[in-house]
Parts: sequence; structure tokens; C-alpha cells
Amino acid sequence: MSLKKLGGETIIYGLSSVLGRLLSFVIATYWVLKVMDRAQFGVVSDLMFYTALLISVLVFRMDTVVFRFASRDEYDANAVFRKAQRWVVISVVVVTGILLLFSTPLADALQYPDRVIYVQLVLATVALDALSMVPLARLRLEQRPWFFVLVNLGNVVFNILMIFLLLFFWRWNSDWFAERFGWPYLKNYQVGYYLFGIALASAFRYGLLLLDGAVKSGKKLFGPKVIDGPEVSNLAPSLRTMLIYALPLTVVGIAGITNFLVAPAIIKFYHGGTVTENLAFAGDFGAAMKLAVFLNLFITAYNYAAEPFFFRQAGKNVATADKTIYADAMRAYAIVATLASAGILLFLPWLQYFLDAENRGGLYVLPLLLAANFCFGLFSNLSVAYKLTDETIYGGAIALIGSGIVIGGSMAFTPVYGLWAPAWAMLCCFMVMSFLAWLVSRRFFPVNYPWGRVLSYGLLTVGAVYLGEVAGTAWWIRGAIFVSLLAAIAAIEWKWLRKTFG
Repeated sequence: MSLKKLGGETIIYGLSSVLGRLLSFVIATYWVLKVMDRAQFGVVSDLMFYTALLISVLVFRMDTVVFRFASRDEYDANAVFRKAQRWVVISVVVVTGILLLFSTPLADALQYPDRVIYVQLVLATVALDALSMVPLARLRLEQRPWFFVLVNLGNVVFNILMIFLLLFFWRWNSDWFAERFGWPYLKNYQVGYYLFGIALASAFRYGLLLLDGAVKSGKKLFGPKVIDGPEVSNLAPSLRTMLIYALPLTVVGIAGITNFLVAPAIIKFYHGGTVTENLAFAGDFGAAMKLAVFLNLFITAYNYAAEPFFFRQAGKNVATADKTIYADAMRAYAIVATLASAGILLFLPWLQYFLDAENRGGLYVLPLLLAANFCFGLFSNLSVAYKLTDETIYGGAIALIGSGIVIGGSMAFTPVYGLWAPAWAMLCCFMVMSFLAWLVSRRFFPVNYPWGRVLSYGLLTVGAVYLGEVAGTAWWIRGAIFVSLLAAIAAIEWKWLRKTFG
């Protein structure tokens, strides 16, 4: 398996991730901001944090468990898939069922006492997305990236359609709907309509995965059966073995979501005003994060391809695995990620218009958010050490340290420094996590990573962005600076690029 193959799969997964997020950002976010005020968008940012957090808890990193055990010769992939999905189904039924019973007190705790439906819609989305994670992992391990693209792009397109119908078409024809069906359009419930659209899109995606499982197994099942084959329990690791491996990774997942998305929730309570006033600032921070997501798109696509690729690459014997490819993967990541960061910042004078004017107030923290995303990508590369060697307990410890930094720093300094505090806290968090993951890698899975080159790309990017700020907003000057940066990195790495990808 070559880095060229990893690059090819990254591009395909990137098609799903980039096109999906671009459609979501350019169409959905842009038009949602046209009908929602800053406080309503702050509510959305706040609820998305809890959505991602719950999904991580319910899935319990069974997707990575699938990569770890289904890629090894001593286990049958079919049995691993089925056992992992069975765990997720039971978790979803039990946990979301209990939370639905307590949805009213949950809404009170979140400061939305008259919006219980928000909590119920979030729980529906959580359940459907959690049920989709192991089937999506199956597609990645089986190297079916094009169907993965179809499923996820279908989810995004369906979501956009629902947003248009619920937030625009219904509003434009509110009198007709009220007269014909008794469905008045309630402007104060626009967040609820938005969340309902997301839940429907999640149901659509899970339906596609169920259909795929039914086609492969030859019959309809409650949960998608992955591949035909004998269901022999001893062909999969014991549930205890799977859970011991997964528990620290679940901590990593929860902490990672916390580190990325907790800021709006903290700003809501600690920015210094009332909850309603603070939600407006949370919306500003969330809008800045929406632009930073352009870099996260690449990191997401890279991780989609890299995680199963690295497990396949290591094979059964981790000790004899060729470690050169892990260093090369870090090198390729650093090149693309620094260029993406430079592009976002150099073309920010035009990208900012995808946000409504009143939501651009937090863009001054965008450079810090991009740097934090870049460091998160470094951490993702380095985390392969504890995943491959089953030392996942170190990943859990690192993640908890990172969460302590981002939560503690944000809570302590947001009342004084505003949006600067959570942005700096995120950057410090991922820098520390990357350093600690590197120490773990040196001990258990030493790889000769090209740190000098990574640093040089970062310095070139900082210099290019500084020149762009000095040069002003002339598009041709900023474009020339970006092309010069691209040419400089290409000249430095030309021989390696030809050897690796040629």
C-alpha cells in the first residue's frame, strides 16, 4: 500500500467532505443566517456541541474498534462488524430512551425551558447518526469510498432541501399551509424547524445504509448486516476486549468534541452579559469556526482515509510495519494543511461575505482557530502510535489534559478577554496534545517525522499571510502571494513529490 493510494482515497473522501461542507456552508449556513438572528444561531451552535458529544458517547468508538480488529487476520470481519453494531444499537435504545423521558428537565438545564422540542429533535438526530457510524466505518475499511461519498452527499443535499422547505417555502406560503393543513409558521420556532430538517436528513442517510446492508445480506434487517458469513461469536474478540480498547478512545473522542465545540457553550454563560446577549457572541464565534472548517474539511477527509489505511498498512505484526509511510503521510499533511490555511486567510476579504455582516464580529480569532485545527491534524497523525500498539490509555490521558486546558482557560479568561480566550485555549490545547502524543509515539511506535520541514512550511505560511495583510485587499496581490507560496513549497519538495506521487 502506497502513500499515493492514501492520497487517492483522501481526495475521494474529500469530495464527500468538501462538497458536502461547501454546500452546507455556502447554501445552508448562508441562507439560515438570513432568517435567524445572532441569538438563534448561537442556540444552534450550542446544541450542535451536545449533539456531537452524545454521538461520541453512544458510538463508543466502535468505528475504530472495527478498524483495529477487522483488519487483523485472527478475527473474522463479519463477526466484528455485527458485534460492534449490536453494541451501538443497544446503547442508542437505552440511552436516548432514558434521555427522552427526561427531556423537559434537560431543556430547563440548557436554559431552553419552553423549547423541549429542541432537545427531542437533537436526541433523534443523535440516535440516527450514531446508528450510521459503524456502517460508515465498514465502507471505509472495505475501500468503498464512492458509496461513502454518495451516502454523505445525499445526507447534505437532503438537509439543504429540508432547510429550504421548512425555513423558506413554508414561510413564503404560511397562509396557505395554515388554511389548508392548520400548520401556521411560527417564527420563534425557526431553530426547531432547522433541527427537524437535520433529523430528517440523518434518517435519510441511515435509510441508505440500511438498504445497502439489506442488499448485501439478501434480506431486510433492523441493523445493517455487513457481509454475508457465519455468525460465530468466537471469530470476533470478546465484548470485554473491544470495550477495554475502546474506552480510552471514547474519552479521546468526547474530549476532542469538547475541545472543538465547547466554546459557544462557555461563552453563553461566561461572556459577561445575559444568556441572550452572550448567545449573540457565541454565534459570532460559531461563525468564525464555520470558516475555519475549510481547513477541517481536509483534516476530516484525511482521517477518513488514513485511519483504516494505517491499520491495513501495519497488518498483524506492528513491530515489522514499514514506518516510512507514516512520516511521509505527516509530510504530505503539513504541505496541504499549511497551503489551505494560507488560502483561507489570504482570501478572507472575499470569503467573509459568505457570512452575514452581523456575524463577522468574531473573525479576528480565525488565525488562532486555523492554527488550532492544524495542530489537531498533527495530533491525529501522531495518535496512530497508541492506536496500533493498543496503548489507548495514553490517548485518553492526553485528551483529558487537553480538555482541562480548553475548558479551564476558556472559563477563566472569557469574562476578561472575550472571544480571544477560547481561541487561545483551543490552540494551547492542541499544541500540548500534539507534543504529548509525540512523546508516546517515541516510546511505543518511533517514527522519524520530518519536523524541520513541518516548521518551515508553517513559517512560510505565516510570512505569506503577513505580506497579504501589508499588501491590503487587492485580490491580484493576495493571489500572487498565494501562488508564490505554492511555488516555494513545490520547489522545496519537488523531488519527493515526484518520487512519492509520480
